[in-house]
Amino acid sequence: MGGKIRTKLFFIFLFISIIPISVVTIISYNVYTNLVGKQVSLVATNTIDNSYEHINKVFQNINEITLTFQSYTTRPGNFTVAHEVKQLINNPNPDQYDFFSARSNMLFFFYNLVLGNEYIKGIYFFLPDGKSISYGIGTDLVNDYNPFKEEWYIQTLNKHGDLYISDSSIKDFTLDKERSIFFSRALYDVDNRQYLGVLMIDCDLAIFEDMDKEIFPSITNLYLVNEENNVLYSNHKEKIGQQSPQHLNAIAEDTLAEGVYEVSNNGNLLAIRHFLYNDWRIVASVELSKLYEQYGIKKQLLVYIALTCILIFSLLSVVLSNLITNPIVYLSKVMHKNKHLNLLRMEKNINRNDEIGVLYNEYNRMVNRIEEYIKERYQNKLITLDSQMRSLEAQINSHFLYNTLESIHSIAEIEEVESIATMTKALGDMFRYSIKTESELVLIEEELKHVKNYLYIQNIRFSDKIDFKYYIQDGLLKKRILKLILQPLIENALYHGLEGKNYHGKVTLNIYEAESQIIFEIIDDGVGISTKELDNLRILLNQQPSFNDLGRRAKRSIGLKNVHSRINLYYGSDYGLSIESTETKGTKIVINIPILK
Repeated sequence: MGGKIRTKLFFIFLFISIIPISVVTIISYNVYTNLVGKQVSLVATNTIDNSYEHINKVFQNINEITLTFQSYTTRPGNFTVAHEVKQLINNPNPDQYDFFSARSNMLFFFYNLVLGNEYIKGIYFFLPDGKSISYGIGTDLVNDYNPFKEEWYIQTLNKHGDLYISDSSIKDFTLDKERSIFFSRALYDVDNRQYLGVLMIDCDLAIFEDMDKEIFPSITNLYLVNEENNVLYSNHKEKIGQQSPQHLNAIAEDTLAEGVYEVSNNGNLLAIRHFLYNDWRIVASVELSKLYEQYGIKKQLLVYIALTCILIFSLLSVVLSNLITNPIVYLSKVMHKNKHLNLLRMEKNINRNDEIGVLYNEYNRMVNRIEEYIKERYQNKLITLDSQMRSLEAQINSHFLYNTLESIHSIAEIEEVESIATMTKALGDMFRYSIKTESELVLIEEELKHVKNYLYIQNIRFSDKIDFKYYIQDGLLKKRILKLILQPLIENALYHGLEGKNYHGKVTLNIYEAESQIIFEIIDDGVGISTKELDNLRILLNQQPSFNDLGRRAKRSIGLKNVHSRINLYYGSDYGLSIESTETKGTKIVINIPILK
């Protein structure tokens, strides 16, 4: 039993400690992971926003340059680019000097544009006849380059003045053969909408470099993708010019035309933003698996802390379970020994003020009560045994007397002495009733018949000076009561109450039911009992039934005390007889017994 309760308490303590620790650990890790994810999402979103703003500024700058190009002039009041170009267009046979002069007049602002924008590699202006005026740093157009059949040129003309943007690739028409991106626009005279030619601004990919300065390159892929899903720029240089990853294209097609989107795919966090004026988009892809690998030490630390707490709580569970169960285990061992009636009392833990102390003290009280019960039970058994011995003796004497009386009765009938015959008949019935052994319980009508036989004999003795009256409530004659409890009390009333009177005496017997009990009242109008004798008699009745030595007989073997003790032993201590008496006026004896079902 001790091992079971100790084990149960151990697992209960362990359970209520492990569950909260595990829950706190899991919640902490999830909160930490979610926080990292939110921070990464925020960083990715901010990165895209910054990149978007950077590219917007570049586009605005390029757009402003191309829109106002024909209005540029070297100094206030001089001819504009449009004027220089129109002179070449309107000249039917321009020579090399005319081109050299026009280029020289435009060289100042060509130079300013390149110096003001470090990412510009070259500026090329193609006249309607295909000839060009160019300015570049470390590069130039190939000789005799004619753009008329080029796809970019055709699309630029088809845009009718809108900006065309190429992909990030190596341009065959430039001498440097490096990867670049160019912007082209068809220019028209603002006055008469005369077609002036096509302006191309070729830019180094450094134009996009500032868009990836705030990212984590080891876990983040940043893409600038055009409408054909070609990567214009990426923080991973090897991916520039290639097709963007397929899953990015599929997600981009499922999103709206503009806005920021955060989606999880293949363990990646994706942030996408579309440009408003073209079909370009910026995509930031964060590899969460690699991110969480970098933060894996935090997870391990949480696990180590949780395991340490579990180990500590396990040890505490062992200590607490032993501390609580040891007194109970000790008590159970002692009680196990007590099943062989080795009534051992507890000496330790009885001064504790908790439930354990109460348990030990109650155990000691229980042992005391058991000892008292055993003592009382053995004493009652001895008293019962003595009563059975008395009954056996009485039966032996009664048989002898009964047989003798039968002989006397036969002689009296032969001699025709009626009084002797009647007395011996009544006395014989009394003896027959007293030696009746079928049961200790008899009907009230049988007990009443026994009383009448006794009174019949006494009336012959007292010459009919005794007036006996009785009242019995209906339905009680068939109730069973303990045998020989009325006749001794009637006898007591005659000998101690009426025998000393010289005049006619009266005895009344009332039998009735009250509160699930049967009440017997024996009332006489005799000499009564003095106060002192009444007190002594009541003290005698209140004494517990006792047993001295087997076979010894007290003088009051069949008197009031005997009847009271028999009722106590049979029905319990709540039942018995009580006495009320007034000297010279009479005595009243009341018996209460339960109604047996």
